[in-house]
Amino acid sequence: MSTAWIIARHEFLSRVQTKGFIFSTLLAPLGILLLVAVPIILSQLQVSPERRIAVCDESGYGLAATLVATDSSLFMLTDDPLDTLRAKVLAQELTGYLLIPADGLQRDSVVFFSRGGGGFGIHEALTVAVQDVFRRQRLLAHGADTALIRLAEQRTKIERVKVTAERTERDQTALLTIIGYGLSMVVYTLLFIYGGIVMRSVLEEKTNRIVEILASSARPFDIMLGKITGVGAVGLFQLVLWIALTGATMAIAGSILVSMSGTATQMDALAYYRSQDNDFAALVLQAPSLSVLHVVAFIFFFLSGYVFYSTLFAGIAAAADTEQDIQTLQAPVSIFIVLPILTLPMIMNAPDSTFAAILSLVPMFTPILMVIRIFATDVPWWQIAASIVLMIGSTFGAVWLAGRIYRIGILRYGQRPTFRQILRWIAEG
Repeated sequence: MSTAWIIARHEFLSRVQTKGFIFSTLLAPLGILLLVAVPIILSQLQVSPERRIAVCDESGYGLAATLVATDSSLFMLTDDPLDTLRAKVLAQELTGYLLIPADGLQRDSVVFFSRGGGGFGIHEALTVAVQDVFRRQRLLAHGADTALIRLAEQRTKIERVKVTAERTERDQTALLTIIGYGLSMVVYTLLFIYGGIVMRSVLEEKTNRIVEILASSARPFDIMLGKITGVGAVGLFQLVLWIALTGATMAIAGSILVSMSGTATQMDALAYYRSQDNDFAALVLQAPSLSVLHVVAFIFFFLSGYVFYSTLFAGIAAAADTEQDIQTLQAPVSIFIVLPILTLPMIMNAPDSTFAAILSLVPMFTPILMVIRIFATDVPWWQIAASIVLMIGSTFGAVWLAGRIYRIGILRYGQRPTFRQILRWIAEG
């Protein structure tokens, strides 16, 4: 049995049996339920790609012309039949088309057809524009008294429908974007938590001189690899437990909501809570369907991000002698974990923009930003493939770099290393 495997097994078993691991694993599903209920504040700074929405008006009130007048860069008039508009959406000649039914004004409802994706930005723009136009038309038609003002303040319902080559289906972009945001925050948090565990474990073994005993029977690289693998296995195991416990918690919460609604079936309860505008209850009863790509992408980018940053943190700890040394040396690495979090509001509003695409292909940002983009929109396959290749290459590079620092730094004591010395270790390693 290899020494790296022995070290990895020890790291895994010693950590999953701790009270802290058990406590955090059990509490996480409750925290996820709370996060679902917390509204996400959208940033005012938007980076929007070019969008064109054709408006098909069957109401007879000239609402399409009014919409175009409010924002001619977004809306355009059309006389094309619905089949032609559908074909243009699938051919990406249009972002989507907005159908105002003949009784749309009376029902206060329109339907937006698109290929899905687009994030929050397009949904927000549609909602504001349609609500303003409908409110104006109602006031013009009935006069501005108190009753009609209340009528004008009614919430306009926009049914988002995703158009695919095979069929149309309910568009779940908004909920998937929220889930992507939450999972990006999970990746961000776990990178710091488990990267910090690796870093402090290395420093503890170095300061206690335990690593000298380990080095007598194992190569420094095997010690580093075993430690990173063992702690990473802990993180992956905890993620699997969180997913299972969250699913069980959602199922129990769904049963409670059905009982509270006084209905017999889950679908009846869903209709009841939607009529009450209770989005939280509706989410619990009918969570968005996740594809295999969503699950695989999340696991891959978490693991690759963990290996990338943990190896760098291990190299930093090997070069340090004290906690103060670590605080100084880890700053250039930690900043690359923090920076993508600052851009998340912009990515949520415009996941298809060039800005979002470029940032998500930067390996230091990829583990966090590519996760939210995959959930928020249909990311082109070549961008996903490019991010995977770049991430794998960067991870091998980080392992090579940290391994050279670790080999020399782990057995050096008594002197705070400078960045110049570390660069010399890399060259000599």
